[in-house]
Amino acid sequence: MLTPFQSAKVATLIEKAGFPPGVINIISGHGHISGNVMSHHMDIRVLSFTGSGRTGRVIQAAAAKSNLKNVILELGGKSPCIIFPDANIEKAVEQTKYSMTFNTGQVCMANSRIYVHESIAEHFIELFKKSFADVKAGDPLLPTTQQGPQADEVQYKQIHAYIEEAKKVGKLALGAEPSQHQNGYFVPPTIFLETPEDARPMKEEIFGPVVHINTFRDEEEVVAKANDTEYGLYAAVYTKDINRALRMAKKLESGSVGVNCTSPTGAKDMPFGGYKASGIGREGWTVSIDNYLETKSVLISVDDE
Repeated sequence: MLTPFQSAKVATLIEKAGFPPGVINIISGHGHISGNVMSHHMDIRVLSFTGSGRTGRVIQAAAAKSNLKNVILELGGKSPCIIFPDANIEKAVEQTKYSMTFNTGQVCMANSRIYVHESIAEHFIELFKKSFADVKAGDPLLPTTQQGPQADEVQYKQIHAYIEEAKKVGKLALGAEPSQHQNGYFVPPTIFLETPEDARPMKEEIFGPVVHINTFRDEEEVVAKANDTEYGLYAAVYTKDINRALRMAKKLESGSVGVNCTSPTGAKDMPFGGYKASGIGREGWTVSIDNYLETKSVLISVDDE
């Protein structure tokens, strides 16, 4: 667990709220120990997990080998954002930039793949590059900070490895060598252009402030590119044409589609979850409780006497 203090804080609030002891339990530990036990436990009948696809597959396999417990998975993403010529370019630049710096890019629905129509690509890239370069990194507790460090050394090194691989196949438009500061592992905002669609950095979740910007000619081409991934968590479309927006929303293989907005924009009262390897099931205020309930039919035969 990389964020144990969050759960520890929740535990203190649960106690203050007056919950009876044992109703809610917080277990801190590593997945291969505590998580493995829970996944195989015969008395646990529901598991909800948020994390990587690799771990999600392990949990689902463990559930199948134990008691076929219900598993709800919210996993990774490689979320596309599509910019059409009639879009509000300035708005698209600011919102896509924020999507990639929010939580230092460590967000499953960050729009790490941006597809820009070739007629406006030069203008969009120029604005995005300038905006991304101006991101202020530093202490995440300070109100002036826009981007903090990565979660740990493992994540930092993994992002660095993806950047080095992307340099071999794509065009680096913005970025510097990741630096191991005394106060954290910082990865500068990084942009790649013209990265081949089948390259590993375009296919796999980097989970950091690294964005790939490619171009497209028409709807058919960009839909094929956007859907050519094992993930399907969040997609975004920027256009003033509502008919085009609805066409794209229908064709995109994604659990959520933002029109003229992008992640982390969401609605708590709407189901959230992914297609394909991005997860199983849905979460949200109106649906989460259903994950922990069973449907039962009761048939009663009443005698005539």
